Amino acid sequence: MPLPEGAATDVSDNLIIVSANITHGGNYTCSAMNSLSSRYAHVTIHVKIPETCCRVKTNISDVSGDYVIDPDGEQGEAPFTVYCNMTDKEGIAVTAVSHDSEHRTHVVGFEVESSYSRDIRYTGTTLSQIKGLMAVSTYCQQFIRYECKASLLLYKYDVNGWWVSHDGEKMTYWGGATEGCACGMTNSCADPRKLCNFDKNDYVWREDSGVLTNKAHLPVSQLRFGDTGGAGAEGYHTLGKLECYGLN
Repeated sequence: MPLPEGAATDVSDNLIIVSANITHGGNYTCSAMNSLSSRYAHVTIHVKIPETCCRVKTNISDVSGDYVIDPDGEQGEAPFTVYCNMTDKEGIAVTAVSHDSEHRTHVVGFEVESSYSRDIRYTGTTLSQIKGLMAVSTYCQQFIRYECKASLLLYKYDVNGWWVSHDGEKMTYWGGATEGCACGMTNSCADPRKLCNFDKNDYVWREDSGVLTNKAHLPVSQLRFGDTGGAGAEGYHTLGKLECYGLN
C-alpha cells in the first residue's frame, strides 16, 4: 500500500512526515528481507489535531490560512476547517469561522415586525463544533451592523428587529452595548431620546454597529428585521465571521 501524500522514506529508509495531518494517522509496517529471512516492524501513528489556531501557530505554522482544528480533542465532534488569522489582535492567532451571510444584504418590503428572517449557516461546521471552539477559547466576538432609513428597530417597546442567539433566544441589544446600541450607552445617538441611531426614523441613512462579545449568546444564528415596507424605508445588514482567540 503506498504512503499517504506528504509521507516518504529517506535514503536510509526512515519514515519522514514533514507536516503531519489527519491522513497520516494509522498503522505503518517496515519490512527488511534478504534471501535467507525477513523481518517486520510495526508502528501506529496518532496525529493530534490542534484545538485552535493558537495551537496551530505554536506547533505547526505562523502563516495565515485554512487549517483543520479539533477543539474537543477526539471527544465526539469531528475536526473541521477554519481560517487562522495569525496577525490579528497584535499577533495573537485568531480562529475565524465563516458563514453565508457576511455580505451586505438589502432588507426592503417587510413591514411587519421581524417578518424578514435570515438563518445564518456556518461554513463546514455544526453548532456543536462551534460550541466546542468557544469552550476552549478565552474570547469570542462577532461584528454586526444594521443600516437603515425611515425605519425603527428598538424604539421603546416597538421592537421590530433583533438577532437570535445560538440557543434560539431573542436578543434586542446590538454590538458594543448591553442594552440597545452603543450610542445609547454613551448618550450620543442621533436622537438622544432613543436607544439607537437608526431609531431617529428619518429619511437619512443611519447606522448602528459594533462587536458582540458575550459567549453565552454567540454565535448569531438568525437575523430578524421589520418596518421596511413603508415609502422610502429600507435597510442593510452585515454580519462578520465568528472570531475566537486565547486558550482557556
